[in-house]
Amino acid sequence: MTKPGFIPFNLPSMVGRELEYIVEAVRAGHLAGDGAFTRRCQQWLEERCGARKVLLTHSCTAALEMAALLCDAGEGDEVIMPSFTFVSTANAFALRGARPVFVDVRPDTLNMDEKQIEGAITERTRAIVAVHYAGIGCDMDAIVALATRYGLPVVEDAAQALGATYRARSLGTIGDLGCWSFHETKNFISGEGGALVIQNPALIERAEIVREKGTNRSRFFRERSTSTRGSAWALPTCRRSWWPRSFSHNWSMPTKSSPGGEPSSLAITTSSRRSKRPVSCACRSCRLTVCPTGISSTSSSRARVSVTSCLRISMRQV
Repeated sequence: MTKPGFIPFNLPSMVGRELEYIVEAVRAGHLAGDGAFTRRCQQWLEERCGARKVLLTHSCTAALEMAALLCDAGEGDEVIMPSFTFVSTANAFALRGARPVFVDVRPDTLNMDEKQIEGAITERTRAIVAVHYAGIGCDMDAIVALATRYGLPVVEDAAQALGATYRARSLGTIGDLGCWSFHETKNFISGEGGALVIQNPALIERAEIVREKGTNRSRFFRERSTSTRGSAWALPTCRRSWWPRSFSHNWSMPTKSSPGGEPSSLAITTSSRRSKRPVSCACRSCRLTVCPTGISSTSSSRARVSVTSCLRISMRQV
């Protein structure tokens, strides 16, 4: 409740069919992520904003942490970012062991001063993070040109910038990776929520793996859905390059979240059904029975050990 006489910082609101969609998802009886509404929202964001790939997450912080993994940030690395930003920008990379290198901001925009970035680049620099404060775009032409010259990825923290543009391009879709927020104080809301934008095509498959706890579930379900009905199907062959550098987390958007605003079809809920049919692991590094909803051993503890061994081998050889 807003106290009398105070101007509220934000006013979350319902503007369309959000509640109707939530009821639809609940009645379907499937409340996990990545269902029909998730896919619709991701597709809408891709088409509306010109994003190559969008993956919904449970927060913009989660999207930033995924970006840190995709940039291979680690011990001894440095990541350039503005000195004026929310703590999640720095935490995402500090959690990987990298050191934030702060660059002062411009007094007119409160965004990172692009003229000071080059002086902060060293041989340890791993990435440049551009934060679009209050939805005002950084000088992305200058930042991208500098990053290209030094071979560095650009991550856009566009938490406050969904719907804003820079030279007719949506903020969050200009660098290699972008991060949007659906926190209740943002332009589109779901209470908590976010999205990772992947513009670099080389990072799309790995981003799906990072988001899915280090597994290739997204590709598995995608290939299963396109297979011929009645024909045999199996888990895609486990290639070593599929595995991220570290074991990952679950960063998918939670059920019954619904970014409000136009269009109202942005209800992020799910009604997907998943098969329980087991298949055999095709990696040939272990002898396991694999279920689409997770890995399970055949019968013995020996098989369970094989799961760990298979993952460790893959992790070491990335």
